[in-house]
Amino acid sequence: MKRRDFLATSAAAAAGSGLIACRAPETAAAPPDGIGQWGPAGDSNVPGLLGPAHGTVWGRRGVTAAADYYASLAGTTIMMQGGNAIDAIVAASATLNVSEPYMSGLGGFGGFMLIYLAEENRVVGLDALGRAPAASSASTITPDDVEMGYRAPIVPGAFKGWAAVLERYGTMSLGDVFEPAIQLAEDGFVISKFDALHTNGSADKLGRFPSSARVMFPNGRPPRMGEIIRQPELAASMRRLAREGADDFYMGEIGDRIVAFLAENGGHMTKADLEGYEVAWREPITTTFQGHDLYAMPPGSCGMTMFQALNIMDGFDLANMDLYSSEFAHLWLEANRLALIDDERYNTGNEDAEIPVDMLISKEYAAEQRATIDPARIASFAGAPLPFFGTTSLSSADRWGNAVAFTQSLVALYGSGVIAGDTGIFLNNGHMFGFSLEEGHVNYIAGGQKAKGVMTPCVVMKDGNLVAAVGAAGGYTIPQTVGQVITKLTAGGMDMQLAIASPRMCLNRGGGLTPIPEDSVTYLEAGFPPDVYGELADRGHNLVQPGNLGGVQGVYRDAETGALAGGSDPRRDGHAIAW
Repeated sequence: MKRRDFLATSAAAAAGSGLIACRAPETAAAPPDGIGQWGPAGDSNVPGLLGPAHGTVWGRRGVTAAADYYASLAGTTIMMQGGNAIDAIVAASATLNVSEPYMSGLGGFGGFMLIYLAEENRVVGLDALGRAPAASSASTITPDDVEMGYRAPIVPGAFKGWAAVLERYGTMSLGDVFEPAIQLAEDGFVISKFDALHTNGSADKLGRFPSSARVMFPNGRPPRMGEIIRQPELAASMRRLAREGADDFYMGEIGDRIVAFLAENGGHMTKADLEGYEVAWREPITTTFQGHDLYAMPPGSCGMTMFQALNIMDGFDLANMDLYSSEFAHLWLEANRLALIDDERYNTGNEDAEIPVDMLISKEYAAEQRATIDPARIASFAGAPLPFFGTTSLSSADRWGNAVAFTQSLVALYGSGVIAGDTGIFLNNGHMFGFSLEEGHVNYIAGGQKAKGVMTPCVVMKDGNLVAAVGAAGGYTIPQTVGQVITKLTAGGMDMQLAIASPRMCLNRGGGLTPIPEDSVTYLEAGFPPDVYGELADRGHNLVQPGNLGGVQGVYRDAETGALAGGSDPRRDGHAIAW
């Protein structure tokens, strides 16, 4: 579809779909100041974006929001059995390993977790990203190696993170919280349309590896919607790990089986790499936005990148700006472009790197950057590309006031494409996007180095009280989509589901590269007022038919009643479940 064809088609679709039904007609009274077409009076059942996640769900005792409804059910079931939000998030994470195997799991390269502890009234951060094997270097890893296969995996961080947070802040055992996932792996999960789409799209990759094809193609072909995938070997591994703990994965029998399988097939991750891996508890970074306090993970994640963009936007009169106007869209896109330039310049998983975080997320720097934005024209940027990550995100909150936002990944769909022998465990391809093979790059690969991730889970507070815990999937769209949801919650007064489901915009680039050079594009979903498409194009934005706009999951707490709400992205398979 040509660019102008897309503009015309999108405008027509927006005008005819009912997506702008909340916009006041010419003869009607204008909405109150600060309330745009998707304001608080809007209907969160957004026509045209209806998936399983059709509206905000509310409860009093617990809520889980995940990108797959099996996982949301597992998390909330654990809370019904007396568990807290931490227990629930591990149960949901383990279940995603079974029912969303193309996004995350035991062999994933890890993720970032933000935890609000109500009793202590503080936010803590868990860095469970994996590390490159000691043998990894630009001379031992080729571009072909990192995409898929036996040299693609880095040391998995996900399971160590699950076990660490459960031990420190949970109330239940691994056996308790793994039970929903184990039962689902044994009984089998039903392939949804979304599952079939991604498994068929990865058929060539999976078909290269007998251990993977045997599990995912039980009928000798990619499964169709409505078929059932059983994973008895994965269930057996999870039962063992539930009994023996994380040490069995990193120091014991499961670890031995993984590295032996990789060695037989030319991989170079060793038992010493697994044994040396540890997660890190890290102090979150923080900023303010629209009278709220935000908490995110430090560099290595894109927390500082999102904060930088939000700080720039915080200086504009958002209270009196329509969040679906061309004015807001242009300013938002330019603020994010500025933030992504600095992400490319500074952000890395290398723990020895000196990154001026305080400067980058300061209000003073935001004011300097804000002054460079031309309200009538896109700026010209150039820069070397960085790749992106595909992932999954989930959130939970409990009756005691605790909340968690966790984002984890296999990196590409089905990661390396490799199930480690008879363990049932898919292994990540963290080399592909966790590092750069370009000499001199800020994230240049080195043996033992911590990977970089773009995951951006965030906790939102106001006046010392929990407001929300939210995160997203979607590569370099992640800091942009999480930031938009936060803006809609705080400046737009939307409920969680409407903030997630309503149309959004993102900068992106072919192949998932950092969207700042001249060939970057702008995704603007159908549902914006028809004139916005043309007005942005006139300002110089390169609008194309939207591609990956990520998947957001979030939970919310009502400040007055303590009631809990959950929202789940209709662009994915999820549905929040509360009780």
